[in-house]
Amino acid sequence: MPHPVVDAIRNGAAPRAAKLAAANGLLPLAPDDSLLVLSTLVHDSDEEIRTAAQASVTKLDPAVVLPIARDDRTDPAVLALLCTANSDPSVTEAVVLNRATPDAAVEALALKTTHPHILEALTINQQRLIRRPALIEAILHNPHRTPEAERRAREVKAEFLEKEFGRRQVAGERATVTPEPPLKSAADLVPEAFVETPTAIPSVPPPVTSMPPPAGPPAAPPSPPPVTASTPSGVSAPPPPAKPLKLSKSPPVAMIQQGKAPRPAKLMVAQGKLPLAPEDMLFAQVLLTADADTEIAEAARASLSTLDFNTLQPVVQNPETPEEVLHYLLLHPSLPERFGEQLLLHPALLDESVLEFVRQTRSGYLLEAVTINQQRLIRLPALLDAILENPASTFEAKRKAREVKTEFFEKELGAERVAREQKARAAKFAAVLDLPPMPDEAFEAEFQSVLAGFEAEVGQTFSDEAPSEADADADFEAMLAAIKSEEGIDLRQATDPQTQERLSIYQALARMSVKERIFAALKGGRDVRAILIRDSNRMVSTAVVKNPRISDAEIEAIANIKGINEDVLRIIAMNRAWVSNYAIMHNLVRNARCPLNFSMQFINRLQSRDLVNLTKSKSIPDALRQAANRLVAKRRETGG
Repeated sequence: MPHPVVDAIRNGAAPRAAKLAAANGLLPLAPDDSLLVLSTLVHDSDEEIRTAAQASVTKLDPAVVLPIARDDRTDPAVLALLCTANSDPSVTEAVVLNRATPDAAVEALALKTTHPHILEALTINQQRLIRRPALIEAILHNPHRTPEAERRAREVKAEFLEKEFGRRQVAGERATVTPEPPLKSAADLVPEAFVETPTAIPSVPPPVTSMPPPAGPPAAPPSPPPVTASTPSGVSAPPPPAKPLKLSKSPPVAMIQQGKAPRPAKLMVAQGKLPLAPEDMLFAQVLLTADADTEIAEAARASLSTLDFNTLQPVVQNPETPEEVLHYLLLHPSLPERFGEQLLLHPALLDESVLEFVRQTRSGYLLEAVTINQQRLIRLPALLDAILENPASTFEAKRKAREVKTEFFEKELGAERVAREQKARAAKFAAVLDLPPMPDEAFEAEFQSVLAGFEAEVGQTFSDEAPSEADADADFEAMLAAIKSEEGIDLRQATDPQTQERLSIYQALARMSVKERIFAALKGGRDVRAILIRDSNRMVSTAVVKNPRISDAEIEAIANIKGINEDVLRIIAMNRAWVSNYAIMHNLVRNARCPLNFSMQFINRLQSRDLVNLTKSKSIPDALRQAANRLVAKRRETGG
């Protein structure tokens, strides 16, 4: 339940004395509530309050703030505050790595930070760099950037923003994001508004068959109208079957869905006067735009006319967002292109909603985004004709629509091609992974599910395109050379069955796409993990350490690999269970690729003998060696 003092301060209803006490940290608030209050007070119009709040932020204990900074459910205003304040470097890095941190705050940090490792951390979230190109420029213009940070920023800029096909690649494949826990609805605290007997006509929102006048936003029905799809050959496909009503978890919204809410309660919701959670309020108001009561419907439309799409990222990122809300937002006349692109990737978006959108949009960019989802075009062929008939369609959108129409309908090869691809993928992995036998369709479902979860976790999509023969051969030769260098074994010359089997695994992995190698890294056995941990693609190597079957002995060996990707070492260093193992922690400190902020933390735990050896190492950074020398001297003074 929200704290009343916090609500009062954030709503501007608190007296000046209470705000000043909160700004000075004198109120007995929990750390997260205190930060929420400070995020409001640092922008207060009263200079004394504002100055006190800014001073309190700099005095916060990093050990208390760090868990809040890492939690992706933390309020964006708090994350922005921690990002822009002169916080402890470990707190700043945690905020930067948090996907919920506002892009604007991250960009402001990139312009002013003097910490090189923070600039490197800024390049880890590739999706944020693509979404906000100004962040790339901020990193490249910061004089404190490291060569690695500059290299990553330039790679993203060249690959996604400067090449001719960059914009289409940003649209990418459909990505799913792990849903945040739903906010507790404040309407649960005021159920009395929903208990009186309705006196007005029950308003079960009827299906909408046409859009309202262009002057206002679209009215969204409880479920978009069924569309009879015409195939390119002119044969009509049957409408989709009616689906059962999926009730909201919020009781007030569920009552509106069922037509059981009393008129006064519906009017309060339509006017935004009932304390519902933001996503529940949006859903309820979208439902009420189709209410039979004109006053309620107009009030709901008026409330929705002021939508700020910048605040709706949690809605578009939540796979459980109701299809009615997605339908309404997609058909909104003020839909920004970048937001519309994300909506089109949402797994719950109905094909019929996309068809209605394609018939009315004037955005060539979004029409191209529609053609990215080839499966949708195959499911609803009417989309192909709508894209080709829309005067706003770009050359690229029409080209893709014609390709799908020719390949999957005029040649009638769609189903056969999908089946062949699934069978080929299952056969490819049968020689590499020790998975239980399963049908090709079940394996494909498992493959897509695992990859969707990984892509949601890292905030990035990956190519499923197989490498060329030349690239596969080059990868294979590089793998063999690495084994010969590290183990002194020439796999080509070996004749024993075990080594021959190992060689076949190398050949299979070298011919896999990035997506397939990530899946192998997440699901493969010890031999597969040992190969892929050295993969040149950092996402493949980081997937290895996220394999649930990986052992501490493997982590210890990985931490000792000198040429390992530093993102792998960062993940290991952030895992408390692993770094509680002395051997793993010791290997991290000795590895020059380990991020310096973690190495600095770990040297205090080294035994004196290992610490002395560290001072003699020529491979570690100078700053770490100097810190080790100081610590050795201090221990000798104290007899430690």
